[in-house]
Amino acid sequence: MRLLRFLPVPLLLNVWLGLLNPGVAQVLASAQLRIERTPLKKQPATRALKDVLRELQAHYNVDIVFFDHSVNGLTVRTDKVDFKAPLEKNIANVLKPLGLIYKRTDGGGYMVLEKAPEEKTKINTSADQAFFGAFNQKNLLYASTMALPPVRKVVIDRTISGQVTGDDGGALPGVSIVVKGTTHGTTADENGHYQLAIAEDAPTLVFSFVGYASREVAVGAQSVIDIRLSVDNKALDEVVVIGYGDSKREDLTGSVSSINVEKDLKNTPATRVDQMLQGRMAGVYIKSTSGAPGSPTTIRVRGSRSISATNEPIYVIDGIVDPSGTNLNSINPADIESIDVLKDASTTAIYGSRAANGVVLVTTKKGKAGRNDFRFSTSHGVSQLPRKLDLMHSREFAEFINEARIDAKMPIVYPNVDSIVNLRGERGTDWMDAVTRTAPFSTYDLSASGGASGDHGYTYFLSGNVLDQKGIIKNTGFQRYQGRLNFTKNLSSKVDLGINLNISREKREITSTALGMNSSWSSSYLYLPPTMAIYKPDGSYETFNPIWYSGGQIDNPVAVIDKVTNNQVANNVIGNFYLQYEPIQGLKLKSTLGINFINQRGDTYSPSDMPTKILNNAMYGSASSDIYNTTSVINENTASYAKSIGKHHMDFLIGSSYQTRKVDRLFASGKQLTNDITQYNNLGLTEQAYRDIASNLDENTIVSFLGRINYDYQKRYYFTLTGRRDGASNFAAGKKWGFFPSGAVKWRVSEESFYQSSPIKHLISDLSLRVSYGISGNQGISNYQSLASLSANSNSYIFGGTQALGYTQGNLMNDKLTWETTGQLDAGLDFEFLGGRFNLSADYYRMLSKNLLLTVQIPSQTGYSSRLVNLGESLNEGFDLSISGDVIRRNDFTWNAVVNVSTNRQEVTDIGPLTKVALDAGFGYGVITSYLEKGIPIGANYGVEYAGTWKSQAEIDAELKKAVGDRTYVSAASFYKPGGPRYFDYNHDGVLNTVDYHYLAPANPKVYGGFGSTLSYKRLSLDFFFQFSAGHKMYNGQEFFMGTGTNLTNQFRYMVNRWSESNPTSDIPAVNSRDNIATSRFLHDASMLRLKSAQVSYNLGGLFFKKAIKDMRVYVSGSNLFLLTKYNGFDPEVNTGGGSSTIIAADNGSYPNARVMTVGLNVSF
Repeated sequence: MRLLRFLPVPLLLNVWLGLLNPGVAQVLASAQLRIERTPLKKQPATRALKDVLRELQAHYNVDIVFFDHSVNGLTVRTDKVDFKAPLEKNIANVLKPLGLIYKRTDGGGYMVLEKAPEEKTKINTSADQAFFGAFNQKNLLYASTMALPPVRKVVIDRTISGQVTGDDGGALPGVSIVVKGTTHGTTADENGHYQLAIAEDAPTLVFSFVGYASREVAVGAQSVIDIRLSVDNKALDEVVVIGYGDSKREDLTGSVSSINVEKDLKNTPATRVDQMLQGRMAGVYIKSTSGAPGSPTTIRVRGSRSISATNEPIYVIDGIVDPSGTNLNSINPADIESIDVLKDASTTAIYGSRAANGVVLVTTKKGKAGRNDFRFSTSHGVSQLPRKLDLMHSREFAEFINEARIDAKMPIVYPNVDSIVNLRGERGTDWMDAVTRTAPFSTYDLSASGGASGDHGYTYFLSGNVLDQKGIIKNTGFQRYQGRLNFTKNLSSKVDLGINLNISREKREITSTALGMNSSWSSSYLYLPPTMAIYKPDGSYETFNPIWYSGGQIDNPVAVIDKVTNNQVANNVIGNFYLQYEPIQGLKLKSTLGINFINQRGDTYSPSDMPTKILNNAMYGSASSDIYNTTSVINENTASYAKSIGKHHMDFLIGSSYQTRKVDRLFASGKQLTNDITQYNNLGLTEQAYRDIASNLDENTIVSFLGRINYDYQKRYYFTLTGRRDGASNFAAGKKWGFFPSGAVKWRVSEESFYQSSPIKHLISDLSLRVSYGISGNQGISNYQSLASLSANSNSYIFGGTQALGYTQGNLMNDKLTWETTGQLDAGLDFEFLGGRFNLSADYYRMLSKNLLLTVQIPSQTGYSSRLVNLGESLNEGFDLSISGDVIRRNDFTWNAVVNVSTNRQEVTDIGPLTKVALDAGFGYGVITSYLEKGIPIGANYGVEYAGTWKSQAEIDAELKKAVGDRTYVSAASFYKPGGPRYFDYNHDGVLNTVDYHYLAPANPKVYGGFGSTLSYKRLSLDFFFQFSAGHKMYNGQEFFMGTGTNLTNQFRYMVNRWSESNPTSDIPAVNSRDNIATSRFLHDASMLRLKSAQVSYNLGGLFFKKAIKDMRVYVSGSNLFLLTKYNGFDPEVNTGGGSSTIIAADNGSYPNARVMTVGLNVSF
């Protein structure tokens, strides 16, 4: 390190980045020559004491606390500071000439004090130590923000005592208590208790603490004053994490939604990060795709943009991009400090090619120097099915199935309906009860954190978590074992290192997608008749072949749950190591190495004694194993420099990034296992003719160069320029590189002199306007799409009458495949009002995405049917609004409220020569529920408009006599019959075809958001949060069978009122009316209002074991407690399409979301 001290800073920077990119080095070398030829400006002879103390704090990485009134107007000779000397020598040199002194505390901090005359009250030393122990390292903290007059003599007449607590009733150590108008005061001890001798005429005490709103209390005749301080939202939200750095919120030029987990979500019961955020961030729509434990969610930042590529944001965990997007839920929510979502181009452009869909930044907790903290928490609870579907009972089903089979000219199943009702009961077998349960879960968290300050200081955060969550469908569940280490170390006054490491092991027990179906149907437990038993009289599982058409069979779902194995295990390591060197103040050179390794294995096994296998005399087991290994390595090198010159402040960032990802897979399956002992552990025991084996390797690389410039003048006018150049391996040669720039401006109106004197200043204390525009990219497509490929096929060639292995052409070469790009305009305002009690942020955005990837048909003469090309365009626009603040702030009672509302309008603006592209939602049997069409949102719901039933043959005959062009109604060919479903003829041609399939409703909500409150009275707190969405619809895929009168399945109970000769006016179709048509009858309003979470807690801190326990909180909470919706399925917040870009709202038997009740305990030592 000695050699580095003698090297010129420009040369160091040149060498650092020259290793990465010779072009950058040449630019820097040229700049260095110009710098060397420019005479250096002399340092000023004197500087403000406050600025010098800030520099000392930053350089030595230690807390320095002072009163404003003690240092205002004081200056220091520049030559008094020598950064090579020990810190205490520098402090003494600058304070002594000014008549000031300093004191060091146990926490490693320093306090600047005036020399105390004899008549001053003695400082409470022990309380000061607690005061410093509570401060965060690396923040220059002020002991008071009030300008205090000179010290006056205090006559002691009486003593005031009490305790200071926070919103949750927990003790607040280190709070400053001062007699208003004086410097006479004390600080609260580690239990929040204080004692202060005051003059008889002292009218008011001022209570203040960093991160909390100050309180003034009239003393009067009181001798005991217990006080509660509320969180100061502005103070805690001050620092916002952005790409490759952070920013004070007041300096932010872009649009960012932020959550401080400790403050905003500590009362939110959640075992996963994404579920914890649902409804809480403006412009961020989070939807569960399944209620199965451990299943992922979809996150959309300001809508969907892409058709064939991903619409998911990228995730950056502790500064490292997660290429798989799967690591978010491997993190324990209790380990997270904050989550920031970058929404506009000004903030996302620094991530370039992967940022078109937004960026989610996750920052985990770090230790704090001088504050050792041990925490333990545990929670236990149960999950339940919130509601059941209203299906036919046994009598209703028996009568229905007889009627359906008579209509189909088949023998009836139940000649004596009363006997089956007597046997099974009026309700019959409840298959929902048979496969679901009240499922327990438990979680345990333990963490330790702390550190020491100084030139060789360090911090650490160490945690472990165990989660065991059973699913509401029997034999499903999720287990996670997780550990984390975050460590920082000051190797010297200029060199720091850091390590962030997260290790987890996850296991999922999963039901078969079809829950035992021997067909493509799903949710067999809903389809099964209530007239049939679970078990036969001999105790074996019942089989259900007798009622199905064409010999189709369905396995007993209880047998599937009891016997079939479907497990996934994932071992995940994600972490990074960094070194940072600061050769001079403000210049930081940082190199980071990150790694992510995922080993995932999925195993399935179906034993030989499954009922359908016995039925078919196929008494052999089947099994499979699927193994993935994913390795991602990233190296990033950055140089940043910040400088203030008078009223001007600038900071610069340049850097490079190299990331590679490799995925290898091995899959094997087999049937006709000779025994049930080895299951999937010896697939060699399967019959050779039924074996299947496959393997593949996927690799991609991204190389990037990035830069950003921030400038502000007097904290009034702000400018930001950002750029990133990316090269991605998964595009065609010559098309791999893209440049993604952005710019932003901000005007802090409230800093103008005309505003300071305006009456509105008293209403709106801080007002900012900002505008940004930029371009970001999307490279989220599969690898090798631009390359020509060959496919092996054993059926390709015949030699000598025998089929032989050969190769055929796979993909056609595509030398023009390149980036999707999104240009985004954002205009926003931020202000505080009502004395700073409330904060409001509002944004309007408009995004145009170009070069969207589409699959188009190509001439068959080429030997191919389709090709992926850059062709489409889409538009998104909308508003984000969030408001938060304190409705009531009193000594014993506080009420904090939050609300956010977002709108989004999206449409496809261009699909080239295509006019209407069908999108398969996975309902089967040719049912199409969505199309891609110009002027319509991506993934929108399509179908034919339902027009009731044909009431009579005469009505049908009258319609068919109309001339073509005059038709009003139409049906599928075989359903022109009384009671058959009819539809509006869109083009009046009398033919039911794709023209009649038109846009019915959006699949994404037009409006979404959430609102909630935290109410605290003394030690008792109530927290609740509602989530809502509106303006969208969703298909209930169950109705394609269970709402059409088919004699294959049970039916929704509304089918009791179906059309029949005795009920000829009904608009519900008659039996056997399944025509495999997507119709508006099955499309339901998916708008909802959900009580997402609620919690009642009580703080026991300071009541028991005061010396050993800092804080203790017990609580009772619930999730998904209440749902208001018109949707007739289990839950409108599911999607069978998973994270699909085009299938957004489809319910084809999704795993229901559970209602959860929890009790928990949090203890801090």
